[in-house]
Amino acid sequence: MHSLTTERLGQRFGSRILFRKMNIAFHSGHSTAIVGSNGSGKSTLVRILAGLMRPTKGEVILNVDGNEVEGEWRPLSCGLVAPYLNVYEDFTPRENLDFIAKARRLPHRETRIEQVLDEVQMLHRADDVVNTFSSGMLQRIRIASALLADPPVLLLDEPTATLDVSGVEMVRGIIDRALKEERIVIVATNEPEEAEACEFKIDVEDYR
Repeated sequence: MHSLTTERLGQRFGSRILFRKMNIAFHSGHSTAIVGSNGSGKSTLVRILAGLMRPTKGEVILNVDGNEVEGEWRPLSCGLVAPYLNVYEDFTPRENLDFIAKARRLPHRETRIEQVLDEVQMLHRADDVVNTFSSGMLQRIRIASALLADPPVLLLDEPTATLDVSGVEMVRGIIDRALKEERIVIVATNEPEEAEACEFKIDVEDYR
């Protein structure tokens, strides 16, 4: 069992408060939507949860199988999908994933790369250079990158924003499988249907 909790979490930029006194617990096998208007702090919260940004106040605690993950290691336990994550456009999808797998020293990386490319329906373009790809295809590579290490936490920031209908269905399938595998799933979204599909909902603007 895994858990991700926030304790009196707060973030401000200058005099502007995004959120404060945020005490939330996310648990394995459950999905939570993070909602709020544009600029409300959804993506900032996701970055903080992923360990990519320090909050102004409070802390985030990740426990995996009963063991606390130290803060600097939290990004390695989170599979993050976000539009601001880079894809190396001079590489192929396979090369992008191999770069990540080597950096993380993942075992059986060739097999795992094949698996995640299949999961995002990109095996047929695995060896094409990425700079010819559409925004939706780039998003599929970001999703594959997030899945590569079998992380206990999936953080999805606007995961379907650039995807076509088949891509949206693909993401739903990935979320369903992640929940069956007892992962924590957190989705930051502006899409009402995506939010309603989650068990729980957090409105960032409730913490002002």
